[in-house]
Amino acid sequence: MNLAITGYLYLVFLVIAWLVDHLPFLPLIKNVSALSMGSLQTIKSNDIDDPDKEKLLLASSLKIFKSSLKLLGFIALIAACGFALMAIGGVFKILSYAVLLKYMATLYGLLLSVFSFISYFLLKKLYVKVRL
Repeated sequence: MNLAITGYLYLVFLVIAWLVDHLPFLPLIKNVSALSMGSLQTIKSNDIDDPDKEKLLLASSLKIFKSSLKLLGFIALIAACGFALMAIGGVFKILSYAVLLKYMATLYGLLLSVFSFISYFLLKKLYVKVRL
């Protein structure tokens, strides 16, 4: 039973790693960072009048808010995918939802998730090298 849980959770984490890899997290994070730095430059600037600063900061804060909502949406999509995969595991009598969650909350579950993500990205690099 422990092997079935470990194998199934390994596949679940590999699917989640694939999803994380294909969602545009880094461009969104870089966008939020650039907008934040631009806001700081606007605040520090002595050349811009206060009403103009307010308009620029409002526009920048709205862009940061939209990007943050996109990031939150991606995180919610990943969580929903993970929960859906966990629920699918409940179809098998051995892999009940509660047992999978209990196993994920242990140290072995945490190590399995880290191992799954590392192995996904190593397999991806290996595939790229073999393909070339």
